[in-house]
Amino acid sequence: MDGRVIADRVTGAAETWNDALEIAIRQHGRFLYRIAYSILRNHHDAEDAVQEGFVRALRNRGKLKDVRNCRNWLARIVWRIALDRRKQPVATRTDGLGDAVEQLQSKLANTEEVLVGTEMTKLLDALIAALPEKLRGPLILTAVEELSPGDIAEILGINEAAARSRLFRARQMLRERLSKMMEAKHEI
Repeated sequence: MDGRVIADRVTGAAETWNDALEIAIRQHGRFLYRIAYSILRNHHDAEDAVQEGFVRALRNRGKLKDVRNCRNWLARIVWRIALDRRKQPVATRTDGLGDAVEQLQSKLANTEEVLVGTEMTKLLDALIAALPEKLRGPLILTAVEELSPGDIAEILGINEAAARSRLFRARQMLRERLSKMMEAKHEI
């Protein structure tokens, strides 16, 4: 939903703003959660980041009439919150255990497939985490929701050409690192 449309609907009445906020939560909540989760890798932290994002949006609703794309505006807010939270000291997390248990309980996957999938996920996570921050951000955003370079540029506050260039370089670096790892594995 366009920011100006929401701003037009929000004429100062609390009920109208609450309705508009509820619509935004329904339309964009899952999308924002996936962005936060891709950075934080923790269910509870991601939910908290999204909730904080909506609170910040509520506080800054006066700026909404200047927003061209509400979805990207909210994504930018949640992106920044998640990055800030990732920089904070990490408490002991057990959320990843729930995901592993769900995988193991799957009737369709056998143990070997789960192990290979888990190892590949860990490998890709490590390779992505090793990328420079400028390259990691666009790659995460394109992988999470297959965002266009234009949307990525808007969320990260860069121009579209820079977003395209960063995506290209990030993919190229991942490809090269995976190739080297595969070559090293075959030599053993």
